[in-house]
Amino acid sequence: MSSSTEVETFLKKPDDSTTGGHVVEFLNSRFRELEDLEKLDSILSNIKKREGELEEKRVKTQEKTTETLQSSLKAFKSTVALLEGFQATRMDLEEDLTDHCSELTSSNSFGIYRKPNSKTFLQDLILLNDNITDLKAAKQYLGTVMVAEELSNQATQLIEKSPQKALVPYMQLAELSQNIRKNNNYSDGVVGNLDEYLMRTVESLLLEMRSRLTKKFQQTLDALQWPNPIELPYTPNMHDKIAAFRKAFIELLLLQRPVENLDNRTLPRDSTKGKNQELPRLIPIEVMVEPLILRFRYHFDSKRRTNRIDKPEWFFTFVLNMIRDHSLFFAEEVQSILHEAKFTLYNAKNDFIRALLTAITHKLSHIAPSLLNTPHIFSHTVFETLQFDQTLREVHFYVPPGLEEWKGCVEVFTGRKELFKAWLQVERDFAEARYNDIVHAEDAWDIDEDASSEDELRPTKSAEKLIDLLELITSRYKPLPMFNIRIRFLVDIQTELLDAYAKRIESAVNAFESIGHSIMKAVPVAGAVSDNKWTEGVEGLKRLCRWLSAARYVCAVIKEWGEDPFFLDLWHDVNIRAAMNTDVASLPSPIPSVRSSEGGAPDEDDEAYDTSNNDGTIFDGSAEPYDRLIERIERIIVRNVSREFTNEAKAYNRKTTWSRKDIHTFDASVAFPTSHLDPSFDPKKALEISPELYTPLAQLTHSLTFLADNLPNRLFLQLYKELSKEIEDYLWHRLLMRNQFSEIGGWQFTTDVEKGLFTIGRRWVRKPETYFRRTHDACILLTLPTEKEHRHNTGKHRTIFDVLQILTNNDEPNAIPRLLEELQIYVLNAEEVREVIERRVEVWRH
Repeated sequence: MSSSTEVETFLKKPDDSTTGGHVVEFLNSRFRELEDLEKLDSILSNIKKREGELEEKRVKTQEKTTETLQSSLKAFKSTVALLEGFQATRMDLEEDLTDHCSELTSSNSFGIYRKPNSKTFLQDLILLNDNITDLKAAKQYLGTVMVAEELSNQATQLIEKSPQKALVPYMQLAELSQNIRKNNNYSDGVVGNLDEYLMRTVESLLLEMRSRLTKKFQQTLDALQWPNPIELPYTPNMHDKIAAFRKAFIELLLLQRPVENLDNRTLPRDSTKGKNQELPRLIPIEVMVEPLILRFRYHFDSKRRTNRIDKPEWFFTFVLNMIRDHSLFFAEEVQSILHEAKFTLYNAKNDFIRALLTAITHKLSHIAPSLLNTPHIFSHTVFETLQFDQTLREVHFYVPPGLEEWKGCVEVFTGRKELFKAWLQVERDFAEARYNDIVHAEDAWDIDEDASSEDELRPTKSAEKLIDLLELITSRYKPLPMFNIRIRFLVDIQTELLDAYAKRIESAVNAFESIGHSIMKAVPVAGAVSDNKWTEGVEGLKRLCRWLSAARYVCAVIKEWGEDPFFLDLWHDVNIRAAMNTDVASLPSPIPSVRSSEGGAPDEDDEAYDTSNNDGTIFDGSAEPYDRLIERIERIIVRNVSREFTNEAKAYNRKTTWSRKDIHTFDASVAFPTSHLDPSFDPKKALEISPELYTPLAQLTHSLTFLADNLPNRLFLQLYKELSKEIEDYLWHRLLMRNQFSEIGGWQFTTDVEKGLFTIGRRWVRKPETYFRRTHDACILLTLPTEKEHRHNTGKHRTIFDVLQILTNNDEPNAIPRLLEELQIYVLNAEEVREVIERRVEVWRH
């Protein structure tokens, strides 16, 4: 509570109701019983005493309050007087300030009149200060120029005597130039001129030092008869010359470090950053290469007959010969000089090659526009360039100093959009022309008999030539380190050829299935005949096998390529770029977006490849249509052979003698004597194949023989298995389930199967019955004897009625499995066994 509030509270008159309440409360607390009245005098005495104390305190407080109010009033009056004095002082100061401002400024903001063009005191001070600053700058400028001239003169004087000492003033001058450039404002024209002057001075001094040291170095080269090859080991009279050469080389090499410092680059011996940054070229090696480049230009940049645009291999060979002649000298002598000078990151031979390549790149850039008008020479030039690059990589292990990878001289063509587009188009046109020659050749679909061994798929000549063409294309772009170049060749050329070949085979298969002679004419096939017989028999199989061989060969080869390290790396790069750009689901390879991209020069940062499938290979997308074709052609082969068999077996299928007791003059009474059982009698030997089955079996044998002779064994067995299923289904549904069989009829069917189908199959498989398991089980059931004495030499101990009784008896659930095992029936279930048993006429007569 504030003091003013307390004062108001004390001055306020007491409230009667509140006072009365306090009195009542006091009396009630002191006098609760009658006996408490005895305390009345004591209580009253205390109250009066308390009242006296309060009165005394009130008087003192009132006196103190009066004194406080008087002192506060006095202080207030004193403060008011002081504030009035301050106000007067402030007004005086404002007037003085206005007067001073009018003297120091030319503005009329204060309403003061001045003469025209008159200057204030402040303006005079500013002008004088500017003059002093200009004089100081001029003095500093002249001092800097004098220092620069002095350093330049010192370096020039020392360069002949001691190049090492000459570097000291040179580096001081270079450092001075850098400091001026860093620490001054370029908006100042004077400072800008000084910086420009210092830079020119540094450059001029460097050129002067380089010129003098180069001249000295050139004298040592002349003594060595450079650029003639220097043979190692040296002759005795060469040692002094080599020593002079080493000294001059190191002196000229000394200029290399100041150049790097001037450019704010990291010193070679201290380089720990920018590992994939090309190092500056070494000055001494550039001097050594100059006469070699002059020789190159003399032969290939002049009007001499060696300068032929259609013979790029000539100048490539010329450069390779120079590298060969001088490699040993640079690898041993010059490399040791670099190690001595602490240039450990440099490879002398590689730097020598790098200097020579300037002539190659200049030559290629010069002739490139002319090559656009001659596609065949253009393609040849690029090919020779790739071969040259590959030789440098594989033979000389060339990589530019400081870099981890070299793009090659071919970058002259791949680095420019119009040149790369033209090159790609030339290669595409060549590939398409070669492809058309391959598929339109008369022997395009002939099997290459010398291609491979017995168990391998023999390709057609067109398939083998297509693979050769694809390998040639791969060899064109494989040496290129740039991912985008490789993927463009793969997608725009190789994948297109693979798709075209698959579509051509597919078109031929479509024509085959449609049995249309007009369609067949649109898809030429070697050996085509003039009627529809081209789809039947061996002639039809011959065509199908050729298409199948072509598709399987191409598919197998590209799948094998997909596991090649080169294509695995390419596929890995595709997935890395896809992972950085998209989260979409995996797409087949190669990528459609790449396939439809423009034909411009590739960009190393271009990431238009929508795939993130790390599994599989880069040829999976191209192999898919071939896989579908292979599966389709195999189905057609099985279907055709099966259909030809069933067509020829129509007479066999129409037989109605299966339920008779005698077949083909076979006397049942002889076969099944009623009183005396002949244990030597064997129905399998007594019966022969049904005459109606001779033709279909001959047709089947002919077809299988052709397939076995023209297909790999593994593929043939696969087709034989599928064909067996088709024939078995035909026999099961069209013959077994539609006819009734007597015991002798069952033996006849068994004879047809075993002596016919199984005998044919044993030419290629050990147990042909394993391919006809249902039929084999059915034959066991159809030949069950009707009476126990009719068991003959069959080895069967149960009659058909024994089997039927067990099948119909539900009291013993385990009896049926035991029965089937006893009869050696392993495929048919109980229901199917019952269906076959019901085909026996004896069951219905029993």
